[in-house]
Amino acid sequence: MALTILVTGGRGFFGRRIVEALRAHGHEVAAPGRPEFDLLDPVSVARTLKVVRPHTVVHSAAYYGGLGICVAEPARIFHDNVLMAAHLLDGMAAAGSVKRFVSIGSACAYPGAVAGDMNESDFWAGALHPSVEAYGFTKKVQLVGARAYARQHGWTVQCPQITNLYGEHDVFTEYRSHVAAALIKKFADAKLEHKPEVVCWGTGAPVREFLYSGDAAEGVARLLETDYAEPLNIGTGIGTSIKELSEVTARVTGFEGRIVWDTSKPDGVLRKVLDVSRMKQILNWQPPTSLEAGLKKTVDWYLANKEAADART
Repeated sequence: MALTILVTGGRGFFGRRIVEALRAHGHEVAAPGRPEFDLLDPVSVARTLKVVRPHTVVHSAAYYGGLGICVAEPARIFHDNVLMAAHLLDGMAAAGSVKRFVSIGSACAYPGAVAGDMNESDFWAGALHPSVEAYGFTKKVQLVGARAYARQHGWTVQCPQITNLYGEHDVFTEYRSHVAAALIKKFADAKLEHKPEVVCWGTGAPVREFLYSGDAAEGVARLLETDYAEPLNIGTGIGTSIKELSEVTARVTGFEGRIVWDTSKPDGVLRKVLDVSRMKQILNWQPPTSLEAGLKKTVDWYLANKEAADART
């Protein structure tokens, strides 16, 4: 059944892919942006929800970034993300039309000391890693808030936990970029400028999981077509070391120089990979895009849109 869906952050990196996937599944999607729809302004939020009157809200908007911004701006990350969620939940309750809320979560919300791949049963099993505590905890707050409002107002809540994303329209500048986008920019710039080496953060040893944004959006769209209401990991389940990622990125960009590791920079969590066995069962699906193929798409887009991408902060 086609639904009227409001996507927050629907003009951003991941949100725009969610909008595309939902429309491809036949849904009517609204993706208003600032200034008319500003999640930090409760009046704006309430007005938009009353006008759109969505059946479903997918909350993708967030103030986020890679390890650098998590270390530099934990207070803003906490403040803005909690406030946006609170305003949105209040606006949804007042609008009266909402029946389903999809709270986009993050692997950062998992405990920092999980042994092995992170299963949904681990979600509340301990403290977050200090490097991402502020951001990860806002995702827990968002989920608790969503469940509280759902109990009071009769909504269904779905909570996909998304692993590390990469893809077109990402933020590539170093301060706010995630690791894959940061490496794409480093290696692409080095190739274009004929540099002999690229310096990467840390030791290269940490293992992460990387998911193409288009695949992640498809996972969200498929989840929405079920009634599954517990946290659900969305990822590949494949661990890749940062060293391996840098080597694949160098190959895709055509960089042939040296890779140097700045071990004075932090590594973060040593392993962060999701257990996606439940995703495969619930959605009867797994992401089709390989890491190299997804990076190639992203690099091609970045080079074709480099000036605009480099200007995005």
